[in-house]
Amino acid sequence: MKLCDFCTVAKTITNYVAESKSISQLDFMYELFKDFIESDEGADFDFDNGLVCRWLNGTARISARITSYYSEIGNIEAMAIDIEQNLIPLLCDKFMAAEEIYHLLMNDTTVSEKMKCELTENFYPCNDDIELSNFFSRILLFTMNRNFVKRDVKTKELLSMGTLSPLVRDYIYDIVPKPCRHFIGRETDIEQIHELLKENDKVFLTGVAGIGKSELAKMYAERYKKDYTNILYMRYMGDIADMIADCDFADDTDNNADSRFERHSRFLRSLKEDTLIIIDNFDIVPIIESGFDKLMQYRCKILFTTRCRFSEYTEYELKEMPQNDLIGLVSKFYDKTEKKLDIVEQIIDEVHRHTLSVELAARLLASGILRPKKLLAELKKSKSIYKNEDKINIVKDGKNTKATYYEHIHRLMYIAALDGEGGEILKHLTFVSGKGINKRLLARWLNLQNLNNVNLLLEYGIIQENEFHKIALHPLIKEITIDDKEPSIANCKAFIENMHGEYLLHGIDLPYYKTMFEVTENIICIAYKDDIEIYKAFIKDAFAYMERYAYKSGMSLIISELEQYSESVDDTALILDYKSAYEHIINGDMQKSAEYEMQAVNLCDSLTNPHLKANIYANMGGLYHAESEMLKAKEFMEKAYRILTENNLQYTADSLTQICNYASLAANMGEPQRAIQALEKCTEHIIPNTIIHAELLENIGLIYLQMNDIPNAKEKLTQSLNIYSEVWEDSPELTEQKISEIKEQIFLLNNSITEN
Repeated sequence: MKLCDFCTVAKTITNYVAESKSISQLDFMYELFKDFIESDEGADFDFDNGLVCRWLNGTARISARITSYYSEIGNIEAMAIDIEQNLIPLLCDKFMAAEEIYHLLMNDTTVSEKMKCELTENFYPCNDDIELSNFFSRILLFTMNRNFVKRDVKTKELLSMGTLSPLVRDYIYDIVPKPCRHFIGRETDIEQIHELLKENDKVFLTGVAGIGKSELAKMYAERYKKDYTNILYMRYMGDIADMIADCDFADDTDNNADSRFERHSRFLRSLKEDTLIIIDNFDIVPIIESGFDKLMQYRCKILFTTRCRFSEYTEYELKEMPQNDLIGLVSKFYDKTEKKLDIVEQIIDEVHRHTLSVELAARLLASGILRPKKLLAELKKSKSIYKNEDKINIVKDGKNTKATYYEHIHRLMYIAALDGEGGEILKHLTFVSGKGINKRLLARWLNLQNLNNVNLLLEYGIIQENEFHKIALHPLIKEITIDDKEPSIANCKAFIENMHGEYLLHGIDLPYYKTMFEVTENIICIAYKDDIEIYKAFIKDAFAYMERYAYKSGMSLIISELEQYSESVDDTALILDYKSAYEHIINGDMQKSAEYEMQAVNLCDSLTNPHLKANIYANMGGLYHAESEMLKAKEFMEKAYRILTENNLQYTADSLTQICNYASLAANMGEPQRAIQALEKCTEHIIPNTIIHAELLENIGLIYLQMNDIPNAKEKLTQSLNIYSEVWEDSPELTEQKISEIKEQIFLLNNSITEN
């Protein structure tokens, strides 16, 4: 029997989407929940790619925030309107889809007859689009609210011993973005790439920045998707291991990048030549990238897009488009192209038939900012803007290519009047990776009053909205903006301080933490360090937040950065403390971690920096505790607790974690009341309903259980689990894991009590 649950109903609807109107999993969710996404309640909501996959294969429950929103009076009607406008027009047989969902509901014996009647009375059968959308919305909301039954999905079971790859679309969320709506031409290029991929497993699509490589790869995938069992898309961000670890698998449950990489890589290696992987923006020399050789050993086919030259491998160089195709591209935006054909052709020639430059020029013409003759005149000025020594190479293959494309695009951006707020938006978008950022999140960090200028830049094509409905800069525009705007700590101060404020909320899990980490890494790599104090304070608190998620690359980068700006003994002690955390969390090397921590202990002064001294003592105690050296652990943890209480520092977020560890140790060493007293006092001074709050209550509950005080233990553990469920509403598997951990703790404690 099929359950009438969200994943089954949603899949039924998507199965009826016409092939010519195919829609990605993410776009389906975006269109279905569009009213929520655009509401104040959804302002900071970030669709996690893997989570969407888990919603649709039944391994995770729909976010409680979304369910709660549509359960409010009036909002289910908004969902119905979105379904009517955005989804029903995509269906090839909308009434058959409704009939199938109806029978699914009627045949589900776990749904009461009363509920079946309520869901169908006045809503089914359906006679028009309005009735259909009302029926679909009611059924979907019912499935979102009903008891969740997790499907058993194990990626390992997909491994095939046959000649074909397993079908992975329900288990790996790496959709191929659709090519832009104004894609034109390139028919010969698409066919030649297909012929090359028939004969070669690995093909490198090369060309200058902005010539259209990425869009061509997307169009190739769209054109030949029936020729492959699977097509996966990956965006190279500077490290192959990170790229593979970041693939969204349905069974991912941990934050350890190394373990995810091993698991993902093992699966990807099993895929055969009927699978195509597109790796976009692979702008790196092979000898620099340590994982390149392993990637080239994959049995599947891989299409790389790159500015670099790979002459030892199969290459296809993408050249400028023919004039007629570029005229067609202009006409996609500018409706007077035929009337102004002579000037349009001169504009195309002036920008050397460079695809991105032509598109930006066309968008500016369409906006009415300049008439064609004036735009042509402005473009002719661009050659004199930069001195020869200021020019940069666009192609990274050692060729001495003049940056004419750079100059023209810079001029087009200048014409668009990118001063003031528009310029500030661009400057700060240089910190955003190709994965993009939520528009409203950017607006909040930038203190923007509205999104008018963001939307204007989107209209001009200077910023782009990707397949995840997030905004980012084209790599070439990003390079130009960095060179022109020179982002620094001082001129991006407000933005950095707003991010810093969120890092200080250590006890709150933010849905967009991955975006925060990526932006932080780019600030470190891009921003000029002209305010060291603000910069150091920012990355120190970023590190503390990254520890929670074992964010390897960010932690390593911050340690390296702090080493460059170390000016005091305290700075050195903190770096040693961070190195200890890295060895413990990332490498699991307890011995090396302890060595670093002991060096830090010996350097730090409790009088000048009591907080740091206490943290280092506590961390040292935690390491001894992990090694079962209880007396030494108690010695250091008590020193830490004494410093915290004497300086009234015990209620800061990072100190609370240390106090939990201290309490656990005290309870294990026969002082449970002392432990409970310390923890209960902390609960009075923290932000309620956070992870830290849940951890405090969990620790208190387990200590009560150890004392055989069952009523108090049950009360505290229940409170704790309720908070975990709320905080992890988008990842119910984490709550299930926590329940399992607590049950295991109860089992171990019960056995210990029995033995004694």
